[in-house]
Amino acid sequence: MAKKKPLEAAIQRGLETLARTGLDVDDAGPALVPRLREQWGCEKETDLGVAYVLGKIADRQALEALTAFEKSTQDKAVRKEIRRSLFKLAQKGLTPRESENADAKPATPLFARTPEIEAYLSAVDGGGGRLLWIAKAEPSHGLQVLQGMMNDREGLQRVGGMQIRRKELRRMAQEIKEKHDVTMISVPWEYADQILYEAYEKAKTQARAGLENFHELRGLFNRGKPKEHDHPVYQKADAAAVQEGAWRELSRRLLEEPELRFWILDRDWMEPYLGQLKEAQSSRLVLNPVQKEERLAAIVRDAVKALCSGESGRTWQRRMEDMALYFVETKREQAAKLALAVALQVKEGDPGPLDVSFLTGLVQKSFAVYFSEEKAKAEEEPSLIVKP
Repeated sequence: MAKKKPLEAAIQRGLETLARTGLDVDDAGPALVPRLREQWGCEKETDLGVAYVLGKIADRQALEALTAFEKSTQDKAVRKEIRRSLFKLAQKGLTPRESENADAKPATPLFARTPEIEAYLSAVDGGGGRLLWIAKAEPSHGLQVLQGMMNDREGLQRVGGMQIRRKELRRMAQEIKEKHDVTMISVPWEYADQILYEAYEKAKTQARAGLENFHELRGLFNRGKPKEHDHPVYQKADAAAVQEGAWRELSRRLLEEPELRFWILDRDWMEPYLGQLKEAQSSRLVLNPVQKEERLAAIVRDAVKALCSGESGRTWQRRMEDMALYFVETKREQAAKLALAVALQVKEGDPGPLDVSFLTGLVQKSFAVYFSEEKAKAEEEPSLIVKP
């Protein structure tokens, strides 16, 4: 019996690996395409097997998967097998849409995405933190991943690099989802690089240690200073329409979203307003309930106005834009619209003459948390008063 050629043997091993995962590669049909997509990027031999099986499925889903995979891999053997499968599908009348519309002028995207580089961003946590991954495909070596932990007030807190398989990156994302109920959403890598660089520059002004290898790690993806781009959410949502209707009143619903459940304003930022509130509550002036309520409401309004102005306003605009994009990618259209509406109002530098219930609710919630903490601390402290 003739010995199999190296490529054929590698494809066979890939097919055997796919079979062990429960895929029926001998009876391939359109329903198998999504499951084959899930196996892509695990190992070279698996990729060869996936490309081979897709070439047997006379369906546009298979054609689109092969076209996407051809753009995302630099391995010569895998690309060769993909082209063989594309040729097989072309013989069955299936050709890429790009060739069908070769004369059509392509749309100019906001970001010129590079197939070999991708990026993922988490939701913003209660303290303003975000986890960011930038990943670059390395031929026959999986992915080179830069991982950064950023805070919107403190900048870049930690940075690291690693080389892993795509399967391992998916496992990491799944663990984050299971442990923290947070999804790592796909974002344009240029935007991810931009906010990572900005976070580093902010951390540098604070002389934070542990970031000495930042430029070396980032240099694997981009050596130059990043260009400034508009936030990618504006390519996903209609900014002109989000501030129509009762969005100000409805925006308080954002505080009920799981990712925003633990959002409160930083204590150091809140301190001046906490002092004013304490003073108002302990004032010796005789105020009727209505006057006292008005005074407390005025303090809340001042805090909301300060939140929207200056550096704080720029920070909160970015935070709400990121969350609007996060809600878009996690299929929560109404929350996305409300978050973007708040971001656009904060961008104005002022909450406006009417209440933005999300911002008001956030300030009130922060007051309640800090007063509750102080009360609990006071109750724990031993009294120095000796009762007769």
